[in-house]
Amino acid sequence: MYKALKVSMLALLLFLPLFSVVTTRVIDELQLISVIGFDKGEEGAIKGTVSLTSYSVEEETKNTALSAESNSTRALRLKFNSMSSRPLHGGKISSILLEDQLAEGGIFDVLDTYYRDPTVATKAYLSVTNGTTQGLLNVQFPLQSEIGAYLKDMLDHNITQGNLPQSNMHLFMRAYFEQGHDPFLPYLSYSDRNLQVDGIALFKQDRLIDTLSLEESFLLKLLTDGYDKGGVIEIQLDEGEHVAVLRELRSDTDVHVDLKTRTLFIDVGLRTRLSEYSGGLLQEEKLQHITSEANASLQEGMKRLLQNLQEKEVDPIGFGARQIGKNGLNEEEWYQLYSKLAVDVRVSTHIVESGVSQ
Repeated sequence: MYKALKVSMLALLLFLPLFSVVTTRVIDELQLISVIGFDKGEEGAIKGTVSLTSYSVEEETKNTALSAESNSTRALRLKFNSMSSRPLHGGKISSILLEDQLAEGGIFDVLDTYYRDPTVATKAYLSVTNGTTQGLLNVQFPLQSEIGAYLKDMLDHNITQGNLPQSNMHLFMRAYFEQGHDPFLPYLSYSDRNLQVDGIALFKQDRLIDTLSLEESFLLKLLTDGYDKGGVIEIQLDEGEHVAVLRELRSDTDVHVDLKTRTLFIDVGLRTRLSEYSGGLLQEEKLQHITSEANASLQEGMKRLLQNLQEKEVDPIGFGARQIGKNGLNEEEWYQLYSKLAVDVRVSTHIVESGVSQ
């Protein structure tokens, strides 16, 4: 019995490889895509551009952009492969760029292919560009070595230290599918010398409907992610005669909707330090004035931002996701109600380091 069992196990081990298919890919035999961009083509077609990175013997990097046009993203892949000496692979894609004109018509069909592709990371960055992605991917920017790493590092920096809320392909698709929650993406612009973050692109479902400035993006970040480091607030004092700069923000935001009073309540607690003040000697009375002006400025800015979002019936913060189902509202009823809610914003700033003179 024992001998028969040994023979059976040996046979199983010998024949197991015949029933399994293992696909191996040698990285030196592939051409890795680092960034892919999509533009609006002619007569409803899509124009795609991929950025490929090659390395010289001297370990210098060179970006090469290939462009093609077709009616589907799958057909674009075939065209890209026909231009390459090695099979193209998306395992290194760190950013997907979308032209603003294309985004205005809807981007779900473009993204769905890559969201379902197991070789493409769902945490890859998505961004909307002011201008064609083909133009962007053919520019050699001064600070750039490899465009994929450059874009990733720039977006990482602006999310962790700057004014951009968290955003990637997974978060976009989650907001797209969630009722009462609208997606948003970083909004980029470029010239022949510079690439920069201009703010946030707002979406209704999968269509670009508006953009926010960097200042408005800062307020949106406070309402969505909050800060645990980084961030800058510049406060104008004495009718613009003096300026106070607050840095190293730590924030705590409480958001809720009271359907009885039809009011949207926002409470923001902010801890920060005063890094610059142009008004000379800083005393306790002046510090209290700076704190009061910071509260008033943030409250006014947030209220203005929220009212703008209500007018457009776009909910990037996801207030509706907390209300739909819980209170018997469907998505259409929520947006009708959302546009009419009163807004009550309260900000409490605490400056923990200031160098006050006693």
